[in-house]
Amino acid sequence: MNILIYDNEWSESLKLLPYKLFFAYSEDEVYELTFKKKFDFYIFDFEKGYGALKNLRESEDKTIAIFLSNIETFEAQKKAYTIADEFFKKRVTYVEEIKIKIEYYIKKYFEITDIIKYKNIYFNLKLRFIYKNSKKIDLTNLEYDLLILFFKNKKRYISKEEIIDRLDITEGSLKVKISNLRKIGFDIENTRNLGYKLKESR
Repeated sequence: MNILIYDNEWSESLKLLPYKLFFAYSEDEVYELTFKKKFDFYIFDFEKGYGALKNLRESEDKTIAIFLSNIETFEAQKKAYTIADEFFKKRVTYVEEIKIKIEYYIKKYFEITDIIKYKNIYFNLKLRFIYKNSKKIDLTNLEYDLLILFFKNKKRYISKEEIIDRLDITEGSLKVKISNLRKIGFDIENTRNLGYKLKESR
């Protein structure tokens, strides 16, 4: 999951979210990052980021967006929901609430459940645990993100260029990570001019 955060006030707290995070500190940086990379979620400060998100929506960007705000009025919420999917009032406990809401959207729109089974391998999307024959396997965050990408796109090939862009990974590192996943038991095929694809579990 790639998440773009534009909230200078709460950026440190948001680093607790267990996803691949990118930070913008100005509206221009928001546009620069969204031009270069595709994101799964936006988390923007309402006061600073409303204009940026409005412009992105006008360019037909439909990325799931969450606003964070110090303003608690009904009018602020009403305005926020015209272009965003969620609106949170800033407070001490909100980071965990945001995590829960992101997990909800992952299940709803990205077609991935908490527990995924592949052959004799089980892994938990929420907790990032993976087991093979009841034995826990340690993966890096990048390897786990790569698996999620394959399962989200299990019906098509993913080009090397798309993977490198989505995961911000080098070509050499990608080959190493795929080799590691194959050793665990994931059948990842590589077809010339098409890319990579996780074979169906039999």
